[in-house]
Amino acid sequence: MFDDPISKSLEWSRKGYMGMALLLMINERPLSGYEIMRTMRETTQGYWKPTPGGVYPVLKKLELEGLVRGEWLAYKGRKRKVYNITEDGRRILEHVLLRQSEIAMSINRVFESFLKDMFSLNNPQVAPPCLFTTFISELDSIEEEVETLKAKREMILRLIEMLQRCLETIESKLEETKTKSTF
Repeated sequence: MFDDPISKSLEWSRKGYMGMALLLMINERPLSGYEIMRTMRETTQGYWKPTPGGVYPVLKKLELEGLVRGEWLAYKGRKRKVYNITEDGRRILEHVLLRQSEIAMSINRVFESFLKDMFSLNNPQVAPPCLFTTFISELDSIEEEVETLKAKREMILRLIEMLQRCLETIESKLEETKTKSTF
């Protein structure tokens, strides 16, 4: 078990993002390994196609570290292991996401500085990549474009929900801080 979330974040940066991605998905709802692979493929619109050999060893490691808990359940006459995030998993995920967000913002500052110098822009703003892809279409048919746009809309709605939860947490912590400072 990692007591230091920064160490966990650095480990994931070195080894890739599979562990963080699995925790993010399991944090939303309990999932089996197969559901994780399918959801990840759908969510990334096929850019990330995890395999059992990539997912199950990481799930086992997360379970050994106490970040997820697997439970065998019956499903259509068969048993499957469904994973739930633990409180330790949520705590680590929160710290790792904060660290990854700081890294992304730092990289954006580098890009913005480059844009400012290279193109003499006064206040360049680098938008998250997912916002750019919302307006780019290289699809062959209207049906594909409609499905892709629907998926992108869902992704943005989930992002908005996540940001709203973050805002609520910040507001709550601000209130706690105000209450503590009045004593």
